[in-house]
Amino acid sequence: MNDTHIALIVFSLFFILAGCASIVPSTRYLKTPLESSGFAVFDPLDSPIAAPYAKELSSSPSSSGAMLIADGSSAFLQRAALVRKARYSLEIQTYIYKNDIASRVLMHEIWLAANRGVKVKMLVDDNGLDSDYSDIIALNNHPNIEVKIFNPYRNRIKLLRLPEMILHFNRINRRMHNKLFIADSVGLIIGGRNIADNYFNNKEDVNFSDTDALFIGAIARQARESFQQYWEYHRAIPVELLPSKRKMKKFMKHYEEIVAGLEESSSEWDQYEQTIVQIVKQYESRANTIYWGNARLIADLPEKIDAKNPTSKVYEAMQHIIRSTTDSMYISSAYLVPGKRGLAEMQECIDKGISMFVLTNSLSSTDSLPVYAGWERYRDKLVKMGAQVYEYRKSAGKIQVKGKLTSGASLHSKTLVFDKKIAWIGSFNLDPRSSIINTEVVAIFDNEEFAKESIKLIHLDMQGAWHIELDGKKTKWCAYNSPEGDSDICVTHLPDTTLWLRTLNFFMRIFPESQI
Repeated sequence: MNDTHIALIVFSLFFILAGCASIVPSTRYLKTPLESSGFAVFDPLDSPIAAPYAKELSSSPSSSGAMLIADGSSAFLQRAALVRKARYSLEIQTYIYKNDIASRVLMHEIWLAANRGVKVKMLVDDNGLDSDYSDIIALNNHPNIEVKIFNPYRNRIKLLRLPEMILHFNRINRRMHNKLFIADSVGLIIGGRNIADNYFNNKEDVNFSDTDALFIGAIARQARESFQQYWEYHRAIPVELLPSKRKMKKFMKHYEEIVAGLEESSSEWDQYEQTIVQIVKQYESRANTIYWGNARLIADLPEKIDAKNPTSKVYEAMQHIIRSTTDSMYISSAYLVPGKRGLAEMQECIDKGISMFVLTNSLSSTDSLPVYAGWERYRDKLVKMGAQVYEYRKSAGKIQVKGKLTSGASLHSKTLVFDKKIAWIGSFNLDPRSSIINTEVVAIFDNEEFAKESIKLIHLDMQGAWHIELDGKKTKWCAYNSPEGDSDICVTHLPDTTLWLRTLNFFMRIFPESQI
């Protein structure tokens, strides 16, 4: 559907329908969580999400079905539709949550689900909580909704957080990077997307190019078990400990403006509603292509946040798959800093005859300059080893948003495909931060057709990307067969960048690789 983001503005008031009860303000930091209402107990097969595929789910309880979600608008709409179909429970785990249009619409859908009796739990990492808290506090007021903040800062005033980061660096530096969207313990959306406009193609400047997958079946139960481990961990703090009165007053000031814009947006409201209804009907009629196979959820334990010598279940799982790979490996990773060990493992793969295709951000498209500076140390070495290396071209991701052409996109995908038959999708980047510092979660799906569809998406991104080539000691960025229709070009400098950006990139090399 074109320009579905226009419809989002009309819902920004509805998640506060029931008003705002008083909340006890506190900035106390607890070592144990407050009591929670517990997790709802039910038969997932009784869910409307399971109904269209009851035969498959009953005959093969350990299997899962999956479909890819490629673009941002579809990613948002599939989440909203999943909430509409939920009957019993919703568990949402995210690293970033912004109080913007997409988030408000999604929270409105969640509020309506809670009104139907759905039990909702939402867990947000505090480092990625870009909000004045009024919205999530309002959500938390609903009797069927609970919100917790993971590994919070003691200081709620952001200007005071720098001293805390210095004094408590080991704790503050470690973040919950997991992203799960679970419905009725039978539906799961997993991938690289957080909850904010720029993950759903709703920003007018730069959006993220990412990949999600919708799973139904056994893997959703595994995801719920992982979520429960984080929810019950002592670093998960109830949102009622946040100061609230001033924040709620600030939020309510905008109420009349939102109401005033409602009538003007009635057509967009209808358009959005029709689209959601259509998506639900497509699902119920089995119109979507669903691939079935063995799916496993691999998640780091929340204890990784506090461990002196942290280990990563996700990284270990990746190592195991790599050792079993014999033919090919496709890597689409927004942040790619393999380190000496990772580079050696890649060399071993290529020496065994494995074809390797690598896609990551260019300097112009990245949203993390230190990561690109780290990546530069390994880029040319990978090319020399024989890997096909691509850097995402910012201009290749231009889309229409609110009638205007965006300035481009940044790669945010974390997708791998092994031997063209095993797909890996989740929150894990190939860098030290994912391996050692943050907690992560991925889905591993064994289905050849799904894997091939994943490769098609990676190839699509590569078509508009810079292919890295070496001419002696010179690095060349070459663009061939661009979807934009550009002529084939090759340059020997960092493309689409200014002198200022290249200067910043030079100084970013001082960052220790272990912290990237």
